[in-house]
Amino acid sequence: MFPIHLQKFQHLTLLLVVSCFPVAHGRATDYYIDSVDGSDDNDGLSIVTPWKSHMKAESASLAAGDVVHFKKGSAFSGNIQISESGTAEKPIRLTCYGTGELPKFTNPTTRDASGNAILLGGDYIIVENLHFHDTPGEHVSGMIIMTKLAALRIEHGADHCIIRNNEFIKTGQGIMSAGEHTLITKNYLNGPDYALWRTSKSSWGPMGIHLNIGNQEVSYNTIKNFGTKDSPWGSDGGAIEIDCGRYHKKNISIHHNYSEGNAGFIESSWDYDWPRFRQEIYNWRVSFNICYDGQSWLFMLAPCNGIYFDNNTIARYNGFGRSQNAVARIDVRGGMPVGEPAGAHFRNNLFIYSSSPYTGNRSGGALKTANWYSKYKSPSTQYKGDSSQAGSGDPGLVDLQKQNYRLKADSPLRGKAINLSEFYQSDFDGQPLPKTGNWDIGAIQYSAKQPTETLQPKR
Repeated sequence: MFPIHLQKFQHLTLLLVVSCFPVAHGRATDYYIDSVDGSDDNDGLSIVTPWKSHMKAESASLAAGDVVHFKKGSAFSGNIQISESGTAEKPIRLTCYGTGELPKFTNPTTRDASGNAILLGGDYIIVENLHFHDTPGEHVSGMIIMTKLAALRIEHGADHCIIRNNEFIKTGQGIMSAGEHTLITKNYLNGPDYALWRTSKSSWGPMGIHLNIGNQEVSYNTIKNFGTKDSPWGSDGGAIEIDCGRYHKKNISIHHNYSEGNAGFIESSWDYDWPRFRQEIYNWRVSFNICYDGQSWLFMLAPCNGIYFDNNTIARYNGFGRSQNAVARIDVRGGMPVGEPAGAHFRNNLFIYSSSPYTGNRSGGALKTANWYSKYKSPSTQYKGDSSQAGSGDPGLVDLQKQNYRLKADSPLRGKAINLSEFYQSDFDGQPLPKTGNWDIGAIQYSAKQPTETLQPKR
């Protein structure tokens, strides 16, 4: 994988696209694993002599450029750890082969490697086209496990890994990464409804993607239904959580994701973090995401420095569990100063909400430019404007009730957004963004030729 300069977001997408093309492996070794017809007495070096156990991948002493192929239709239970490293030119790759359903991985108990199905401990590893399901499968006690629990986990120090085109179904946490320069892209995550950790006064709900450190990118993923109502909070969980106070939280890019039915989209902890009061965040870009979830779109408890939320479409008009349905909550606790600028910038976003677009003791310091606010009332009296940014009222969408957030030809959002082509190249639908002139508000720019496919991939 080529180096990712996360501080230069205008170049980020191009670098990552180039890095995802197949790499020539030279003398690298291909290994094959088939849980149905394989045998661990085989050499594992061809599709006619595959191993049976996925544990063979752990004991194979992988080298740069090696590829481990898991046969479609296979199923594996228990943890494997890949500790070897590839290189930028020759990454180690875990992938699939054959026909049928993607190979399935689970780990039903936290007593085995904290419930991880695959644990990455090396650099330059690609995990692609695999299916993870039903982890951890049990409630756990002790908050420290939350910094380790996931179907696929990348350890601290395991850098330049790519997680792409995988499925995560009913995994308590889908992906957890404490590795830097990680790319998490084009995955499909559909979560469970149980609490991972719970006391009489607190709980930790399920999470789609959990980042423990900065210098990471989360893009083009579909994240759905990570949330529980079995919580003292009323409901808990979310699509993306960014915490663990042991490591820095600088340079994070979250873009072109679709989220639906989660208990929030992004949470950044502070006084609930471990260790507490250690996570100040810097240089994030959250852009061109479409989010139809419950609870707050953002729950930013950590102090913000240079954080930009650009051209997102946020629909928050259906409750989920408790009645906390504000769009963006920016709230620093633990004795931090209140009333100073929050360091959060909101530009070109479409907010459709039923509660409040901003709450929290530092929301007043957030900088807001060219956003559109639509307060949802009912199908008969849908919108009520209550702000004076780029505009307010009916946004003129194709079909809000069916969650088609594309713009009609006469939408008042057209031409009301500032041009940010210095930082971004394409909208949610992949349309090139204009180099000059005003943009449209929201994640999708108007097109006379509307795509026929839905906004989210079908799985």
